[in-house]
Amino acid sequence: MAVQQFLHVSICVSDPDRSVPFYRDVLGFEVADVQHYKGPGPSTVMDVGDAELTVWLLKKDGTRIELIHFERPPSEPFAAPPRTNTLGLSHLTVGVDDPDRTIRELEERGIKVRHHTRGTFVDSAPGYQFLFEDPDGLLIEAYTMWPDGEPPY
Repeated sequence: MAVQQFLHVSICVSDPDRSVPFYRDVLGFEVADVQHYKGPGPSTVMDVGDAELTVWLLKKDGTRIELIHFERPPSEPFAAPPRTNTLGLSHLTVGVDDPDRTIRELEERGIKVRHHTRGTFVDSAPGYQFLFEDPDGLLIEAYTMWPDGEPPY
């Protein structure tokens, strides 16, 4: 197959005034570029008909996320709160060193933490994980990093 590399994950957002600061200030991504598109090119490539959209290109630690806000046509909200077994993007995962402090800091910012998800996924993990939500409800897993700073895989 001719795929040479993985480039980015795209996330549609309903309100960039909430989502861009969340991904920048909470998750620590840097805004690398902002681009506005309209016309036949984006309408064809995005496969949504007549389209007008703004894209924020974010990067952190070699990972790239593209936040997309459609001015036209508007994005549809989740039909039900997202679950990790919903088809498509299940969740994003971030490494944290102190889950309890992270939960406090998230809640101080008004971010929804799903406390009922706190737990240890496998006995070999050095701590525990939990889920929290981005401004549109997309799930993010906070995973305790190993002492050497590496994920356990």
